Amino acid sequence: MGLHAPRLVACAVVCFIFPAQFSVAQQNLQRPLIVEPLDERRVTALRGDTHPLARPEFDRGAAPANLPMQRMLLVLKRSAEQEAALRKLLDDQQDKNSPQYHT
Repeated sequence: MGLHAPRLVACAVVCFIFPAQFSVAQQNLQRPLIVEPLDERRVTALRGDTHPLARPEFDRGAAPANLPMQRMLLVLKRSAEQEAALRKLLDDQQDKNSPQYHT
């Protein structure tokens, strides 16, 4: 294997193994998280969700449609139930007595 082998292995883990395992955890949670129609009149401003340099004095207007996006980061948080299901799955995958062992 060459110098790029560790990157290929890491990419395979991230691209194939983690999404597959997360989808198994997700299948156990059938309860919908959005339980009522969205009401645009009821909004909540979140603090800390905007980069400090994203201020009106730096606004240059609309970006061209063909401008590539670089370094965009979307952070999502699992619900307590989702986190517990994922932790259980990860633990079960390490338990030799579990049917989920190394799946």
